[in-house]
Amino acid sequence: MKKSKLIILCCMGAILVAVGGYLLFGGHGDEEDEAIIAAVQKKADENPDVTLENIHYVETKGKKKEWELRAKSGQHFLQDDYTTLNDISVTFYAEGGRTVTLTGGKGSMKGRKEIEVSDHVVITSSDGYRVVTSSLHYDAQRKQIFNQDPVLLEGKGVRIKGIGVVVDLQTKKLSILRKVETVIEG
Repeated sequence: MKKSKLIILCCMGAILVAVGGYLLFGGHGDEEDEAIIAAVQKKADENPDVTLENIHYVETKGKKKEWELRAKSGQHFLQDDYTTLNDISVTFYAEGGRTVTLTGGKGSMKGRKEIEVSDHVVITSSDGYRVVTSSLHYDAQRKQIFNQDPVLLEGKGVRIKGIGVVVDLQTKKLSILRKVETVIEG
């Protein structure tokens, strides 16, 4: 049981690291994939194979803390290779003491390729930046974080609002897709 818990947390954490990694260091889902994930989420109301409570996981590299995951609860469904987490908080640690924290009410992962964090997603960095949206999706194959929801990015005298976002982790580019409004203060 402890090995299953560790595997689940490692998988969830690895994909969440990709989300925070972009923010720390500087298309869109196919309809078929979305239908598969929706079907698995519906099945998730059934009995899970593994249930976890008060989750706390710390990933280290050598003696250095890389990231830390906390969640109120989680469930894993072995047959579908599907994991859910509730009340998620992930903190990423960078050089020089910089941190980025991602929070959300719910999270899910299908296999090791697709992750979704939803229910008031907030990302804050220790150097004053903040991103607020209702959901984020990560596609490991495309190495992209994206959504079609309203998004707000603010910090250091800049406030950017729009609809939809794509973060390409390979090129380290963030694009707000539509109805972009920018306010520069100061």
